[in-house]
Amino acid sequence: MKKTTPFLSILLSMIITFFLLSCFSFIARAVEPNHGYVIVQPDPNQRWIREIQFSSSINGLEALQLAQQVVITANTPYGVAVCSIAGVGCPATDCFCSSSYWAYSYWDGSAWQDYGVGPSGSSLGDGAIEGWRWGKWGSTGIPAATHLIAANEALDYLLTIQNTDGGYTGTSSSVETLISIGSNNILASDWSKPGNPASLEDYWLLNSVSYSDDGAAEAGKLAVGSVSASFNPPVGTLTPANYYNANTGIYAEGAGYQSWAMLGAYALGETIPSQAVVYLKSLQKSDGGFEWYPGLGSDTNSTSLAIQALLASGESIISSEVFRGLNYLKSAQNNDGGFPYDPVSPWGTASDTNSTAYAIQAILAANQDPEAAPWVKPGGNPYDFLLSTRLPNGSLEWQIGYGSNVLATQQAIPALMHIAFAQAINNQVLSTYLPVIMSTGSK
Repeated sequence: MKKTTPFLSILLSMIITFFLLSCFSFIARAVEPNHGYVIVQPDPNQRWIREIQFSSSINGLEALQLAQQVVITANTPYGVAVCSIAGVGCPATDCFCSSSYWAYSYWDGSAWQDYGVGPSGSSLGDGAIEGWRWGKWGSTGIPAATHLIAANEALDYLLTIQNTDGGYTGTSSSVETLISIGSNNILASDWSKPGNPASLEDYWLLNSVSYSDDGAAEAGKLAVGSVSASFNPPVGTLTPANYYNANTGIYAEGAGYQSWAMLGAYALGETIPSQAVVYLKSLQKSDGGFEWYPGLGSDTNSTSLAIQALLASGESIISSEVFRGLNYLKSAQNNDGGFPYDPVSPWGTASDTNSTAYAIQAILAANQDPEAAPWVKPGGNPYDFLLSTRLPNGSLEWQIGYGSNVLATQQAIPALMHIAFAQAINNQVLSTYLPVIMSTGSK
């Protein structure tokens, strides 16, 4: 019998190996799950996005359930109707008890489209993006899915860099993440990457008291994050009320600090004293902007926070201070649609992600559309700039070309979710937070 030469043996081995690898690759692709997104908007100021995975075609009702939503349905002559999602809506016994209803739609790649069938009659494939909106006919629609998916991917990135103690690099970064996850209706107790021994809630149970002791702004920022992420800080955690001086109207000197304290007070349901509003108004500069601390000069970040704090305190969107603050932001906006920290800074006036995100939130709080006039520039709108700073790993850059930036990623998420700080904690006051903490006395 003729022997096979070594060359032919090697060639034959390579062919078999290539064939087997091709088969394994084909099998791996065949079993790779489909994925999609479910977006739920219970009111114009709240929404959340959840990514789902499924092995075969499913319908809209099954997608809702995969997104871990508590769904109440009723059988009707027209098929299954969704009465309630996550506690918002009507009971099964009276599915149409309200003039509002759950509108069902899908993202076609550029806009939301209404389904012509009910959720039990739809068929979802890979890449499906489902939308559910509670409201009356013609009420505020769901924001662009591209923005919400960008927020979701940014959150995915943040989860990958979470420390084993449940937090991030210090309390300042950890409170930013608390606010970020709250804007997407994620509980602090649930925020833990696979294999982590601690959640973000565990981190804040150990650090809330010391962080809130740093000042009124810190207490306010923690309050905003805690309420939005449904975390109840331990006894001894201070609130903005602990810092308030009734004689001066000051929580903390400077517009940036005062604004965070006022937003925190609003989050907790604390009364924002009129004198505090008067003090914040007094800090507005002649150009319409606010400065973080006296002597630093106007900047877009302080101005954006001040606008939100004034609106949270009950000021009208047409009040002089809000109007002038918005005009300052308009004058600061660059042609690429983004905003710099300081439009007259000698060290640079390029747009950055953090400032643009804060400006978007102020615009939203004032019931204006960041994607419409007067916020559209030749190079795009503020959201166009934010999306331009995204990186493949889901993070965002501070400025284009500077690489992944954790703070920029954190602060962009609420804006991408189309949520202002005051809106993020609207009607979500923790009933046990205020009475327990206020027993600790005044700062």
